[in-house]
Amino acid sequence: MSLTTIIWPVCAGLSLAVAVIYLLVWLKSPKQLENLAFTLSAFSATALVLLELLLMHAQTPAEYGQLLRWMHVPAGVIVVSIAWFIYFYLHSGRLWLAWSISVLRAVILVVNFVSGDNATFRSVDSLHSITFLGDTLSLPVGEMHPWRVLIHLSVVLFLIYVLDASLVAFKRGKRRAALVLGSSITFAFFLSAVFSGLMVKGVLPAPLIALVFSLIVWAMFFELSFDLIRVKQIATELEKNQARINLATRFGSIGIWEWDLADDNIWANEVSLARLGVSPKDRIDFQRILDSVHPDDREMVQKTVNTAIKHVEDLSVEFRLVGSDGIERWLALSGQLDYERNKPPHLMRGVTVDITDQKKTELELLRQSSELTHMQRISTVGQLSLTLAHELNQPLGAILRNAEAGELFINRPSPDLSELQEILKDICKDVQRASNVIESMRFLLKKQEPRFEVFPLHEFVDQTLDMLRSEILGHRAAIQFYIPLELPKVMGDKVQLQQVLINLLMNSLDAMEGLPRERRLIVIRARDTGDGMITLEVIDQGKGIPSEIMPRLFGPLVTSKEDGLGLGLAISKTIIDHHQGTLKAGNNPDVGARFSFSLRKADGRRTA
Repeated sequence: MSLTTIIWPVCAGLSLAVAVIYLLVWLKSPKQLENLAFTLSAFSATALVLLELLLMHAQTPAEYGQLLRWMHVPAGVIVVSIAWFIYFYLHSGRLWLAWSISVLRAVILVVNFVSGDNATFRSVDSLHSITFLGDTLSLPVGEMHPWRVLIHLSVVLFLIYVLDASLVAFKRGKRRAALVLGSSITFAFFLSAVFSGLMVKGVLPAPLIALVFSLIVWAMFFELSFDLIRVKQIATELEKNQARINLATRFGSIGIWEWDLADDNIWANEVSLARLGVSPKDRIDFQRILDSVHPDDREMVQKTVNTAIKHVEDLSVEFRLVGSDGIERWLALSGQLDYERNKPPHLMRGVTVDITDQKKTELELLRQSSELTHMQRISTVGQLSLTLAHELNQPLGAILRNAEAGELFINRPSPDLSELQEILKDICKDVQRASNVIESMRFLLKKQEPRFEVFPLHEFVDQTLDMLRSEILGHRAAIQFYIPLELPKVMGDKVQLQQVLINLLMNSLDAMEGLPRERRLIVIRARDTGDGMITLEVIDQGKGIPSEIMPRLFGPLVTSKEDGLGLGLAISKTIIDHHQGTLKAGNNPDVGARFSFSLRKADGRRTA
């Protein structure tokens, strides 16, 4: 048995084996086109080896020519498939060159079947015998085909394409793959050129291209084998990471989910399934999730999810979920869309975290804050008791005097009814004034949930100043306010906001105590900041804010007053934060301090 009958069948068997292996790999992962390209290369190499073995043992020129003609088919397929393997595997290579090589090989096949014996020889005239590797083989003698130049051109283009793709891949970091594939293909084609020249000179019975292409296929298989090893390593590492994630999510109560938007099918981990009370075998769609959401939150959740998908943005929402056990839980849900450019989103992944305890804490803090606000409000009214007495004394005194005057008018023989009518109007007016004072104090004393309403800012400031009128007179201070009538209305709880303004004004009055009268001036100014908010400023010419307490000014129990509790500004900040505004403080460049807080415009629109 000669070496040719051993080497060639062995090469064919190896190529066929790896072709079958990667055909199965590609069938399981059809999107990995590099595996398809390699499979075609390996099958073509198998056919090429067998045809070349038959070619070298051909008995007649006609048989030799026919076998050589059919060898051009797997040779063309293997060149094209290797080119596309490079493109898909290295993610480099010029696309136009790959298509040029493919088209050129197709033209060569056309020439191969319609002109002469084959694309190599126009005609094979005779066969000579030659001894090679211990076997007697056939050597062709005939006229070379003039279109054989197309084969040479395709080889040149192929080498340029491979070298360019390998260089790009090397620069991008795929160094080993670029070196293995680039060097093996270049070396193989160099051998092919040498063998082809030796065949023409009668040294070799064939160009031995089957062995050359088998060398390339094995180099490709070597590189893909590394990928299989890496996949196995990655799979093992993924299993470990999955175990860690499962442990973390189970003990951290973190729900993980994945939503296939096209099929409306949701996968969820054990934590999420337990919350929903469903089995892993049950199909979960978005409606199933929505049905578990608290009825009061259902519409909000649906709108938020639809908006995130429509505008292709991240999802973030907090809602109440009612589990199968009837227990109500607060969940924070975050999700991210998976999509391709110029295509609608097809997948959303995310997590849910149980924030029930956090919400309970927030509600308890809100309740305690409400209690504290109410206590501070009562304290504020206590401080304003003298103001209340003075404000009520004036209208009650006026009512008494008008009533006495009315009695005198009635006792006259012929009373002037028009004068009496004016007296009664004055009495009604003073009664209304006293009622307003009492109502304002009642609202400040009353413990109630925040009640948001729409009101003009100038009216709000006027009412607050009316409540502090006696306090302002007692401090012998002056008030100037600049509130344009055209300012949009604001929205908020008027009673709570009056408490904030009272706190700021009382602080300013206390800060100006003992100063010359000309410095006892408070300026109240309002302006539209152009971002959907109205800012109200209280500016005084007092002693300013001490630098040592400025960083913690809005904290609890922070005060510069000897008899202060240090709660006014802390509560004021809480109220403004609840109104989605900001409370700021600072010293003026010359003298005094400046406080400002922002309120939401009633229409909620931004004008910037």
